[in-house]
Amino acid sequence: MKNYTKENYKKNGYIISENLISETEIKLLRNQLDKEFSEYDRSKGFTLEIDEIKNKELAGSLIKIINSEKIQKICKELEDLCKKPVSLLPAFHVHKNYHVNLKEVHGWHRDCGGELSFDYCKQKLYQKNYLFSKVGIYLQSNTDFGGGIDIINKTHKNFTPLKTIIRKILNIPFRIITFIHKYFVNLYYIIPENFFMFLMNAKKIYANKGSAIFFDSRLIHRGSPISKKKFKDVKFYTGEYKAKLPKEFDKYVIYLHFGNTEAVDSYMYYKFKTKGDKELKLWVEQINLISKYDTNLSKKMYSIISPIIAKYKNHIIKK
Repeated sequence: MKNYTKENYKKNGYIISENLISETEIKLLRNQLDKEFSEYDRSKGFTLEIDEIKNKELAGSLIKIINSEKIQKICKELEDLCKKPVSLLPAFHVHKNYHVNLKEVHGWHRDCGGELSFDYCKQKLYQKNYLFSKVGIYLQSNTDFGGGIDIINKTHKNFTPLKTIIRKILNIPFRIITFIHKYFVNLYYIIPENFFMFLMNAKKIYANKGSAIFFDSRLIHRGSPISKKKFKDVKFYTGEYKAKLPKEFDKYVIYLHFGNTEAVDSYMYYKFKTKGDKELKLWVEQINLISKYDTNLSKKMYSIISPIIAKYKNHIIKK
């Protein structure tokens, strides 16, 4: 089964694209991004939104990459899977050296975790045509210094009211490891990470440098952590998801969302309940920016979120 087919997404919860950019292009992007981050206010963290990138040529290059023919091929596969219109979506940002410190957190999570607190969202998450993904384009290989993604196999499945108990039973190893990390972190740290990966039926994804990974928001995953044996070579920032690495291992990931209107409705419901209108306003601002570079992509994005804008129009109209 090829990694870039809808069958792989349905079965395993993720799709890996073919290479999107060449080694030469990757080096150029990394150099350009390094310059962007060097000028950035570090108090905001190691994240840049697309509208914060000062180099307009770089912003245009990033938008061109995300809407490339190979990405569109996967979009079509997933549209066929859910039988609903879909699109790439904001928030569109770049992370640099965004890492979990295994001495503080294990990093495993579902992107839809907050939505599971609301019955309205669960009704959406349980639908067969639900489709909402994070898309990560990784500008390095996955090594002992991280750089990619780990997933727990098939944890995107069993999202129906009748199968909830099955999902919870299958998640028992994950809950045990969470308990160990929370209450016996020193023990967790000395046990090889491969043991925990085996116990949870997890695996590290080794995608080619410059390829994209689409992964279901219900899939338990984490950014591949820096190996415990490499901790002596890095500096973690206490209480923050970032680290200073040897420069040749700097981690750059281009992130955005992907999905259909029904799934976005669930996501925005959760966001409005917890953080108000900030997220939807950001999406609208970013789509307006993208329209200056790629009108077809911006129109596709608007076609997906227009019902959401109408639903919350009183919140996003500028006064």
